[in-house]
Amino acid sequence: MTHRTFGLTIAAVVLVGFWSAGAAGQAGRWSPPRLPDGQPDMQGHWIADAVGAAHSLEVGRDPDADTIQGRVGERNPVVIVSPPDGLIPYRPEATIRRDQLLRDIFTPTRREHIDPHIRALPDGVPRNNHVPGGMQIMQTPGLVTIRYESNHAYRTIPVDGRPHASHRIKLWMGDSRGRWDGNTLVVDVTNFNEDTWLDAHGSFHSDALHVVERWTVVGQNRIDYEATFEDSKVFTRPWKIAYAVNRNMQPGYEVWEDARWEGERDVEQILLAGQQEKAAGITGIHQHKREGR
Repeated sequence: MTHRTFGLTIAAVVLVGFWSAGAAGQAGRWSPPRLPDGQPDMQGHWIADAVGAAHSLEVGRDPDADTIQGRVGERNPVVIVSPPDGLIPYRPEATIRRDQLLRDIFTPTRREHIDPHIRALPDGVPRNNHVPGGMQIMQTPGLVTIRYESNHAYRTIPVDGRPHASHRIKLWMGDSRGRWDGNTLVVDVTNFNEDTWLDAHGSFHSDALHVVERWTVVGQNRIDYEATFEDSKVFTRPWKIAYAVNRNMQPGYEVWEDARWEGERDVEQILLAGQQEKAAGITGIHQHKREGR
């Protein structure tokens, strides 16, 4: 995968959106401009203030990833706001599976042991909102479209009241249906397959995953984002993440291609290294402690 997103994109995306009392105070009184069909106008280029969550929703960014740590102006907030301990509430049997995934990540010997993002597969929802790179939100009558820099992903979110697709249809990015609640775009996402991870830390889900997103326009240059997860097969209770999404203020910014190129062999090299380590008796678990714990 090309790392333009880690270089030129990030250098260009030094943002002016801040976590400040002034911005937070606008949440209740900001009146965004409206489009002809009545939708609040949230069009433009945006980037989440929580890129570390792409590595781990519970821990944040990988402390060994110097490229990520070197980003100018990047924060690494704790994004799980419920439950209070900041941990994904896995069922006991799901915890066993996740621990095995973390061992497989340490010494991968099969393709399914490698993060789907590294394999250039779709990131799913909501991970695609905070993987490295930004997003472009576009609106037309009855529809919100999000284009992502990562892996050519995109989402179309009808806001015209149409029902979800048949429950028999399973999709990498799920099936999104939106509605407006004042200045908040509420998106109900269902019909997931079970092949995406919620982060690079082996946080998995089943095809019963249900995500409800809330995109609240709180200022000209900021959206407050929340996502609530439910999955009775995997989680003991619903849980929630939240972070800010800031407008990219770089003049003339465009979404550039971030994709695999012919002859790239990252996955094969990762598998070869894992197989060699496993043969040499090197095993372990991919794990780090959260800051302050």
